Amino acid sequence: MRFRDRREAGERLALRLRQLRGDRAVVLGLSEGGLVVAGEIADVLGAPLDVLLTQRIEAAGPPPALLGAVGEGGLIVWDHDAIRRFDVAAAGLTRLAEEASAGLARQVAVYRRDVAPVPIVGRTVVLADDGAATGTTAHTAIGVLRARQVRRIVLAVPVAEAGVLDRLAREVDQVVCLRPVRWLHAVRNSYRKFPAIDGTEALELLHREPRLPTEVPR
Repeated sequence: MRFRDRREAGERLALRLRQLRGDRAVVLGLSEGGLVVAGEIADVLGAPLDVLLTQRIEAAGPPPALLGAVGEGGLIVWDHDAIRRFDVAAAGLTRLAEEASAGLARQVAVYRRDVAPVPIVGRTVVLADDGAATGTTAHTAIGVLRARQVRRIVLAVPVAEAGVLDRLAREVDQVVCLRPVRWLHAVRNSYRKFPAIDGTEALELLHREPRLPTEVPR
């Protein structure tokens, strides 16, 4: 099964999340692509839409090695298996973390310039992305949300590797995934259309007028 695009994937996830209407939920996109998915969910739930910013920590190479991620507030989550596999020294990790933190600061400066974060303390948060291949970024985001004292976390992804999904399910209150797979080489392979989403498009989503709750086809 392949999704037409991120919007269709978000519509289908929204079908599985309609019970959250009236729960004062907030929908957060975990990336630019995740924000497109999150926007469709927010429309159906009649919920506020926001972005949760994270930055991947990567070692250079073909392909780059994902070693962890840093989230808003400075929380860093490392993939210790990857660090051992690629034999990255402590000094190298410090440098990479500093570079990732600087990149995240630039994102925050852009996204938070005109749009303050939606209050989430004590609320149900739907954390949405367009897929989960390694789960490292989602793991960081979940840690950030727990530190911000949300009431409940619902992870919503169209596609994810089953092992990753099982791991993340132990960290959240509910997982909704339309297509768990044994092995996920690349999230883009689960979509017929998977265009890059630039910062301008993402900001337009955040700046848009709230829409009335909508229904999606059954």
